[in-house]
Amino acid sequence: MLKLFLSTTDNFLSKSVKTIFERTEKSFSQENKKVDILNELNKLKNDPLGCVLGHNSPFEASVKIQIKVILGIFFVILPLLGFSLLAYLSNIEMLYPVLLTLIVAYLVASRMDEIIDRYVNGRAINIY
Repeated sequence: MLKLFLSTTDNFLSKSVKTIFERTEKSFSQENKKVDILNELNKLKNDPLGCVLGHNSPFEASVKIQIKVILGIFFVILPLLGFSLLAYLSNIEMLYPVLLTLIVAYLVASRMDEIIDRYVNGRAINIY
């Protein structure tokens, strides 16, 4: 069951990261903003979820914020609502949905390094 969950989330997140990066890249190129894609890929690989206002490039901040929004919606809010509904319907204490949501969020966040690494390595090969 855990293997199926991780496989499904890996596929979803891989597609999402690719879409986010490419959409942001296209947006910046349409605005005629110069972006060093290899440098941005390396920054993303080194710290996939860290984002400090003022210390990141606008491109990096945009990509990381979009990734965090997807993680927040699909792996925090939706699981919390689903687990809460199940707890409500089965008269289970509400602490359990919070704990289950934390577990889901932790599992997904722990996989982000590998997902980003795969994307960056594949994309860097295509740039060369």
